[in-house]
Amino acid sequence: MKRFQFMQLALCLGLLLFSSHEASASDVTLSGDASVNSAHASVNYGALSNLYVGNGNVTFLQFDLASLPAGSTSAQVSHATLTVFVNRVNAPGAVTVSPVTAGWGEYSVTAAGAPTTGGSIASVNVTQAGQFISVDVTAQVKAWLDTPASNSGLALASGGANVLLDSKENDETGHMAQLDVTLVNQGSPGVAGPAGPQGIQGVQGLPGAVGPIGPIGPAGAPGATGPAGATGPAGSTGATGATGATGPQGPPVSFQGTWSNATTYALGDAVSFNGSSYISLVSGNIGNQPNANPAQWSLLAQQGAVGPIGAIGPIGPAGAPGATGPAGATGPAGSTGATGATGATGPQGPPVSFQGTWSNATTYALGDAVSFNGSSYISLVSGNIGNQPNANPAQWSLLAQQGAVGPIGAIGPIGPAGAPGATGPAGATGPAGSTGATGATGATGPQGPPVSFQGTWSNATTYALGDAVSFNGSSYISLASGNLGFQPDISNVKWGLLAQAGTNGTNGTNGATGPSGPTGATGSTGPAGPAGANGLGVNAISYVMEFVNPGSSGTYYISPLYSGANIAPNTTLATNFAAMPLACTMSALKVGVNNYSAPGADITTLTVYKNGVATAMTCPVTTNGNGSSCQDQTHTFAVSGGDSISVVFSETNINPFNKITVGLICQ
Repeated sequence: MKRFQFMQLALCLGLLLFSSHEASASDVTLSGDASVNSAHASVNYGALSNLYVGNGNVTFLQFDLASLPAGSTSAQVSHATLTVFVNRVNAPGAVTVSPVTAGWGEYSVTAAGAPTTGGSIASVNVTQAGQFISVDVTAQVKAWLDTPASNSGLALASGGANVLLDSKENDETGHMAQLDVTLVNQGSPGVAGPAGPQGIQGVQGLPGAVGPIGPIGPAGAPGATGPAGATGPAGSTGATGATGATGPQGPPVSFQGTWSNATTYALGDAVSFNGSSYISLVSGNIGNQPNANPAQWSLLAQQGAVGPIGAIGPIGPAGAPGATGPAGATGPAGSTGATGATGATGPQGPPVSFQGTWSNATTYALGDAVSFNGSSYISLVSGNIGNQPNANPAQWSLLAQQGAVGPIGAIGPIGPAGAPGATGPAGATGPAGSTGATGATGATGPQGPPVSFQGTWSNATTYALGDAVSFNGSSYISLASGNLGFQPDISNVKWGLLAQAGTNGTNGTNGATGPSGPTGATGSTGPAGPAGANGLGVNAISYVMEFVNPGSSGTYYISPLYSGANIAPNTTLATNFAAMPLACTMSALKVGVNNYSAPGADITTLTVYKNGVATAMTCPVTTNGNGSSCQDQTHTFAVSGGDSISVVFSETNINPFNKITVGLICQ
């Protein structure tokens, strides 16, 4: 009985010695790879088939350590190697490997939002394409297993190299980055064959008797060791001992599939765990993990070692060119080349013959010149008919461009009235009325001031009491001293009428209109004169409008295109504006106001609105029975095509009857 127990113990010790201190390699899953480029800081390259390192590029790799066997610890890691495949070498050099210290996403990471990295943990010199390169990252993998939250992957960078590596999206060469981790006491996946029944070893028979020892040869002479002497003859074999009794039959093996910590196993039950198979040594075996509990389990079959990596096959043909990347920034303009030699002088053109304004019904000869829309053109062909000059460069060439429109001048004073018309014939004299009784003679009035005639009225002259002037055919006398700037016909406080201009007779008829004289021949267009100072450019607009104040209080919005008499009451901004046809700079507002009826002190203010909002461009004019003007060329502003422009009118006194002239310039 003691011998049987000894044999069972020997069997268990043998199985335990066979199963201890096994090591195996595991491939860790590559969960993400991407490169970023500092020249395109906002672009993500996570879907490309290559990873770029150097020349402004950094590659990020992310490995999922959850693919290691459950419960793996840093103490079990004996070696960890990062291996990448070099697809192309544009410039050789050293590539450094560093841990990434912040999270990132394969399809969202960019150079602008790239994660931070730690110091370099390894470096490898890359010189040749089409080969694998490997670096030792054992310490980093151990650190990740100790602190799983610190695993944000690895970064590959270079200050001098420019290389391309295979990414996991590469379906041609297909060598994505690998992280190989060698663990102690872990096997690689494999299928264990079923274990056959095993009996208990029988008791070994007693050794046979030892044969007689042959004679010992003589000892050699001391000194150098001589050759070994011949072996003496073997003694005769002793008689074979009797065979021991056969031990009891061991338990039958019953395979139960993959081990589960919730299953109770009986003696002899076999399970599969992490690629190896184990047999239960006891009954009631529950919750004891096979590889960690040798008193309850014994290894039946060890998972086979991973075979060596096969030889690298030849590099396949190059893939089709990828899509063209975005165009780079435009480089600086090259220096201007040397001026070419002056060409030979062309033949003398035909003589110019001016034909007046162009007509689409006239046939023009070579050299005929015409006027069209303010410019002049010369015919380049004979038989030129129906071809509009500004739209047919094959038939017409521009001779002289119409000059730009000059700025609107300041509004001058109202000119004098025209000369009185001829007096019509006198009407028939009516019968004389009866003579009325002579009225009593009135008291003699005070002597008026002496009359001193001063000629035609001027708004620049100061008149004294009694000065008389001529204005628009009538005569006026000054009623006050220091009379300056008050127009005689609209300032009845300052002037009194002396003599009214005569009017036409009532019964005269107009004479017959004489025949029109023949139209004079159109003179030829002279050469274009020099551009006027401060003239408007090609993209320039000027608006001129004239109106009479409405005689009612309120604020009135007026379109710059307005042309009429009184402003319509209750004018609104929504319907009174002009849309600008092009972009320009609003450069001047000019306003003239003439108070010519019901004189009184008044301030008339005009303000320019853009897109419904008041601008700083405004002009107030003060009048008091006279005329005055103002302009604003200080508060300029830019307008775009389509902007709405309106002029807003207001006044402090609605009683004076004013005539307002407005000029608006945009250039």
